Amino acid sequence: MSVEDGKKFNLDLLIQQIGPFGKFQLLNYLLICLPIAMTAMYTLTFVFTAGDLDYRCRIPGCDEGESPSLDAPFLDFTTPKDGDKFSSCEKFLHVPNATVTDQCQADLFNPNQRRSCSEFVYQDDETTILSEWDLGCSEEWKLSLVGTINNVGQLVCLPMTGYFSDRFGRRTAFILGSIFAASFGLVRSFSTSYIMFIIFEFLEPALSAGVYSAGFILGMELVGPERRVLGAFFINVFYALGEALLGLLAMFTRDWRLLMQVAYVPTFLFILYRWLIPESARWLVNMNRTRSAAKIIDRAARMNKSPLTADAKKMLDDALQKNVETEEKSEKLKAEEPIVKEYRLMAALKSRTLLLRLINCSYCWIAICFVFYGMSMNSVTVAGDKYLNFILTCLIEIPGAGICCLFMDRIGRRPMLCISLILSGASCIAFIFLSDLPEAAQLTVFLIGKLNISMSFITIYVYTAELFPTELRHTLLATCSMFGRIGSILAPFTPLLGKYVESLPMILFASLAISSGVFIMFAPETFNKTLPDTLQEAEDIGT
Repeated sequence: MSVEDGKKFNLDLLIQQIGPFGKFQLLNYLLICLPIAMTAMYTLTFVFTAGDLDYRCRIPGCDEGESPSLDAPFLDFTTPKDGDKFSSCEKFLHVPNATVTDQCQADLFNPNQRRSCSEFVYQDDETTILSEWDLGCSEEWKLSLVGTINNVGQLVCLPMTGYFSDRFGRRTAFILGSIFAASFGLVRSFSTSYIMFIIFEFLEPALSAGVYSAGFILGMELVGPERRVLGAFFINVFYALGEALLGLLAMFTRDWRLLMQVAYVPTFLFILYRWLIPESARWLVNMNRTRSAAKIIDRAARMNKSPLTADAKKMLDDALQKNVETEEKSEKLKAEEPIVKEYRLMAALKSRTLLLRLINCSYCWIAICFVFYGMSMNSVTVAGDKYLNFILTCLIEIPGAGICCLFMDRIGRRPMLCISLILSGASCIAFIFLSDLPEAAQLTVFLIGKLNISMSFITIYVYTAELFPTELRHTLLATCSMFGRIGSILAPFTPLLGKYVESLPMILFASLAISSGVFIMFAPETFNKTLPDTLQEAEDIGT
């Protein structure tokens, strides 16, 4: 956008004139929230598709028929015990006796010699890829790898989505990401092997993980500074509802293929959003398409029934009367300036101020993603019903979003991040010492930790989006989010670590949460600041 155009078309003034969060913005936020709720499920489907099950060795001569029982009386003399439970991976050596018909007798098994299992019996009320392809015992690491591969896909996607969104529009990135998610997720539900499953587990997020960030920015760029937190509240409530819906669907389907088909098919409907939601007005102005942006503002003013001042009305009318050919020429010139965009990105990275902020934010993202996703995954290992625990762990994000909405505009973004991260870390430390207490007490402390880290997640999105300029906002937000995926890539292995050292996941969660809460206080406050459009404006925040 040229300087002259910027003086003629003051988008921040017009947004205040039409109302910072009127009926138009509310309707758009509700529409944006639906795909976000659906894609929220997809970030955690592996918790159930690659979930752990109870299983044991199949005992030849004893396990007859197509559906042997998981619990059987012959386990006392055929299977060794690991602590209080029968071993899942070993059995006693069977010494067949051709002179007897019944091969399932105690004297035909040698308790002094153990053998690894090659066939297994699984619980019969649920199916996951564990039972589909026998991924227990020595193959158990492949279950954790599913979550890691999913997050590697997100890591690949986020910088591409950031560039694509800044180049071709927030709405385009938002819709395409939703359709890619539906397509690859549905194909994955028909996987015929672990290799095919893992390939599509990567491809789906690699082409769709930017839906949340694209939708977040698409909504935020059309509201006033004082209503950005309210917008974030709407998005994160629907995100939590989407995650909880996953737990509910898993509870009722209990079949990984059916779960995926039910979860992914409805997302194809979002192709209709091409005609239902507008492009970001701020992005259009930045691309010199002020006439298109003016149309959106005019429609918003009419729907919100907002009277405009004479100056604002003249500004809007002048933009609406702009020659279409002139706008198209300006847009083409803008589209032919990727080198300028790259130069600005390099300039941002050469700025010591912005680089230090980017590093600080990136570390905070790593910690938050590691703790947030790690606690969601470990919720199914907390004492009690795994489905209920997962649903409650997701729903606790809603009061977290409400607390953010109430306090972020009172105490600021930076203190909110610091307090919530430290409290989350403290809850994780407290949980370590509660193993002897009732299940309800353990779950309560666990939920307090998840409540606080969900508050951190909401705040870091708002804070990062406010910290960087319009021309690089999605690119740098995606960069921070990309680093955050380092945390979520490592998080799927925390339940596996917990099998060896029970308290280790919580120790790791607490260490990262508390340290990042301290470091973020060295970054500037963005509360009630106008969104920066240029590098200089971004550098001036906090000075």
